[in-house]
Amino acid sequence: MQEKINRQGEKYIADMRSTVGVLWRKMCEEDGIDPAAKFVVFSETNKYKPFYDKAMSQLWEAEEQYRAGGYVGLRVGKRL
Repeated sequence: MQEKINRQGEKYIADMRSTVGVLWRKMCEEDGIDPAAKFVVFSETNKYKPFYDKAMSQLWEAEEQYRAGGYVGLRVGKRL
């Protein structure tokens, strides 16, 4: 059971990393920046920035919880 929960957490984090990567590329495209650049400054009007910031925050939180042994990416439902 624990192994299944760990795999689910790892998948959740991998999916979040993928989302962050897509948003990074979209932000760079929006501002005409090479996605491989090491140092960037995005415009204040970049429409993807709020989404990227939120996704990064969620990724950092999930990674921290996972490292601490917490469960990430789980949905607790009510059984009828």
